[in-house]
Amino acid sequence: MIKGIEHFGLMAKDPEKLAHWYEKVLGFRIVFQIGSPPQVFIAGKEEGMIEIIPWEEGVSSEKDNKTHIAIEVDDFEAAIEQLRNAGVTVEEPRNIFAKGKAAFFRDIEDNVLHLVYRPEAVWSLD
Repeated sequence: MIKGIEHFGLMAKDPEKLAHWYEKVLGFRIVFQIGSPPQVFIAGKEEGMIEIIPWEEGVSSEKDNKTHIAIEVDDFEAAIEQLRNAGVTVEEPRNIFAKGKAAFFRDIEDNVLHLVYRPEAVWSLD
């Protein structure tokens, strides 16, 4: 059911510039971009992504920080049920790119995580 880390989200002052650095230096590529300033997803050649989120003015606490870990699952509904049965509060699921779904929750130290299900591998998208 739970497969592992799908992506890691980090905040950047200039998401596009940072994404291009990852492209040039590490061989990643941009697979999805939205908004202004942009939120950019970059992927490796085979698997694993980094979501680069625009840093927001006034972010001064852990609750405001959008750093997160996305956990890949192959059975979205069963994974949500597993979390809820363990007493975890899970936010309402939302649709995401690549025909996927995501549901956010927090661990016992208030770190942000979310379940991610994508029926198509992002690195196969052109």
